[in-house]
Amino acid sequence: MRFQPRAKGVAVTFAAEEVEVLRSLARQLTGVLDGGVPDHGTDAVRDRLFPRAYVDPTEDRAERDFQSVVHEDLVRAKSDAAQTLIDGLDHGRPRRSGTEVVLSGVELEQWTGALNDMRLALGVAIGVTEDMDETSEEASSAGFALYDWLTYLQGELVEVVIDGFE
Repeated sequence: MRFQPRAKGVAVTFAAEEVEVLRSLARQLTGVLDGGVPDHGTDAVRDRLFPRAYVDPTEDRAERDFQSVVHEDLVRAKSDAAQTLIDGLDHGRPRRSGTEVVLSGVELEQWTGALNDMRLALGVAIGVTEDMDETSEEASSAGFALYDWLTYLQGELVEVVIDGFE
């Protein structure tokens, strides 16, 4: 993966394997996003992607009311971000070293959101915790390596946004 600043964004060149991994994860994410308002406690991945607004269990009615108002918009925003990532990869320019994707400011923000959602979903699936020892056997798994790579990619894109590109 290689980053190259542009006047109004960034060009990122991905190896063929990276393109396929990102495309696959984004498609899996869109599948997870479908399904209506999650029934909290029944799907850990969806719980992580759509955390409760009201943590107090006595506020279940308020939580249902809140979700009925915002959930569709959240799904749409997350789905649009994942689709922007897929579209960017699908329309990237072939290069000798892989595929170059040029991202504008809006696309950078959507990619960053999609990468965050992919990280959250993967983190739940592989059992990432705040107190995980990075030298443990679990942390050396392929899933954790992928999680680490997504974290790196997201961090690099966030840096581009923070540093500005106009």
